[in-house]
Amino acid sequence: MNSFEKSILQFEPFLDEKMKDAGYSLVLNADGAVSFNLKGREGAFAAASTAKVSDGKWHHVIAECDRKSGKLNIYVDGKLDASGKGPDDKVSLENSGDLMVGGTPAGRCLNGSLEFLRISQGTLADAKTTIEELYAWEFNGPFLRDFSGRPMKDGKRYAGAIDLE
Repeated sequence: MNSFEKSILQFEPFLDEKMKDAGYSLVLNADGAVSFNLKGREGAFAAASTAKVSDGKWHHVIAECDRKSGKLNIYVDGKLDASGKGPDDKVSLENSGDLMVGGTPAGRCLNGSLEFLRISQGTLADAKTTIEELYAWEFNGPFLRDFSGRPMKDGKRYAGAIDLE
């Protein structure tokens, strides 16, 4: 077991991982911050948020590997929280490991809830968006209103595209 594997295994609260000889993991570290770890045959990379997210409140977290800039970025609650050195496009994360979400058969698990998880193969820039735009859409987006722009009543959608008062 190399030192990168040891550093991952010391963290118990587990968000997601696809790791074998190479890959990535997203975990909560001992300080309650998000730790984003990548390992390729060419080296290991890691970044940790400064924000603590193990405080019993809901948090929006994005971990981004931007290979064009060679950076790892962690966004917490709509703001860039931390950056670190990341791999370029020559570093392969390909592996035959299983994708684990919320826990592993070995007992590493998250004591909490995940409401939504998306894994994509591109960055925010690739999606032609910003963290501010994505955060605003997810927490104040059009799905919260009818076609006339009226907000949902009592947090519920009623039948039809327009909710009458």
